Amino acid sequence: MTTTIILMTTTMMKILKSLFSLLLGKKKVPLHARPRVRSLVSHIQSIDDPAKKVLEADKVLHEALKSFGSNKSMGDLLKRYGSKLPNEQPVWKAHKLRNRIAHEPQVTVSKQEAEIAVSALLKATRSLL
Repeated sequence: MTTTIILMTTTMMKILKSLFSLLLGKKKVPLHARPRVRSLVSHIQSIDDPAKKVLEADKVLHEALKSFGSNKSMGDLLKRYGSKLPNEQPVWKAHKLRNRIAHEPQVTVSKQEAEIAVSALLKATRSLL
């Protein structure tokens, strides 16, 4: 009986937490996906190339946003969930830089420009964990 009550209480707490998150407009990466996202965040620190670092940081945020159940493009996910992020505009700016890196072969990215973009993307990612 005690085990049943504890299980019911735990389940109810999870349901309430989900409801409060929805009501308050806060989205979090599901528990099962958090270790992978955290691992990807850690990996970014080991990348030296500024452009590659931006690409990878954008990819990590994309993974975090996809964990909400949608396999859409990063742009579509930012349109849908961007207002839930603490830094929506810097994230959009970083994503646009990512697009330039990915689609313009001759683009050069300064270390400072990359650091600003990566910082914005990681701040957004961490807010979802």
